[in-house]
Amino acid sequence: MPTYIYKATDSKSKLIKGELQASGEIEVTTQLAKLGYMPITISLKNEKAPSSSGIFKSDAKVNSQALVIFTRQFATIIKAAIPIMEGLGALAEQTEDLPLKKALNQLVHDIGGGLSLSQAMAKHPNVFSDLYVNTVVAGESAGVLESVLFRLSNMLEDDAETKNNISAAFRYPIMVVIAMVIAIIVLSVFVIPQFAKIYSDAKVALPLPTQIMIIAGYALKNYWYITFPSIAAGAFGFKKFINTKKGRFWWDGQKFKMLIVGKIYTKITMLRFASMLSVLYQAGLPVLKTMDIVALTIGNVVLSKEIEKIKHDVSDGKGISGAVLNSKFFPRLVGYMISVGEKSGSLGLMLDSLCQFFESEVRSMVRNLTTMIEPIMTAILGVVVMGMCLAIFLPLWSMIQVVKGGG
Repeated sequence: MPTYIYKATDSKSKLIKGELQASGEIEVTTQLAKLGYMPITISLKNEKAPSSSGIFKSDAKVNSQALVIFTRQFATIIKAAIPIMEGLGALAEQTEDLPLKKALNQLVHDIGGGLSLSQAMAKHPNVFSDLYVNTVVAGESAGVLESVLFRLSNMLEDDAETKNNISAAFRYPIMVVIAMVIAIIVLSVFVIPQFAKIYSDAKVALPLPTQIMIIAGYALKNYWYITFPSIAAGAFGFKKFINTKKGRFWWDGQKFKMLIVGKIYTKITMLRFASMLSVLYQAGLPVLKTMDIVALTIGNVVLSKEIEKIKHDVSDGKGISGAVLNSKFFPRLVGYMISVGEKSGSLGLMLDSLCQFFESEVRSMVRNLTTMIEPIMTAILGVVVMGMCLAIFLPLWSMIQVVKGGG
């Protein structure tokens, strides 16, 4: 039986080091739990501990709702004691998502060839993320795959619902902005040039807003082959920049500072952090490995870097709560609730409570945003239209006054 080296903390957050003989990491975790210890790192003797790359995998190309349905159905199949290969084959036949169907058929082939479920899933990173695969690893090792999959499906479903709510909240503003841009282009290309000719013939002094609109209209109408490619090049350049390491770090940091949506984004990232930590911790993974996986899959490089700092503090013997409380990034509530969970031996329950809290906060903020954004966008549209009308008709009003005065 192999020997494992472990680092753990007791109920007083004191660092404990030692060795245990066990069949796997999950058994070591179980033995440590019986002793009242929380594992930090577990590794085979004479084996180097894995390092975290901090590099994000691309988002899964599979439809998120299809993955949720598959995970829940697969958990039901496991619960019903249906053979895995038979269950996966049935699910592959019924799913309409092509990337998922292809992956499931390959899973059946690979498992039949001798791979474990998690090993087969790891070959499809665009369908099954690091979080997903490592959760399955923990479930397989501990013999609790069914409960782990149900918990994972709940997390994925909540995540998908949050994204859908955010998308729905911004659907109306995006439509308003598109309508506004179309209106500006139509006025600039077809209406303003007509008035510009009239004002030019009448030699009327034009206010600055009118001059700007005439110049913009002239550029759009006569130099569209320069204007539109320039706008497209600017958008492409920005996208290229935020895909660089430096640009990605800058952009991910700006997401937390954006007007109105910054606070919502912060709550969403805290919800993802608590959800992932809860699923992986309750699956029985060591704390540091859990932190590695959360850092890799959280979806924001700024937060990932902060999680790496927390992981470093935990490896130095601090509890998770102490490391989180030392961070200026996380709300104090997160650290306090984790602290209560550590001291009471119910960290999983506290993490679930954190998830419920942030989920409620996100729903409330999105609901308030939806209520506020329609009148705000209507007001902005009205101001823009009124401004354009004034810019067009103010010189005309001046002409009328001159004519009246001359008469």
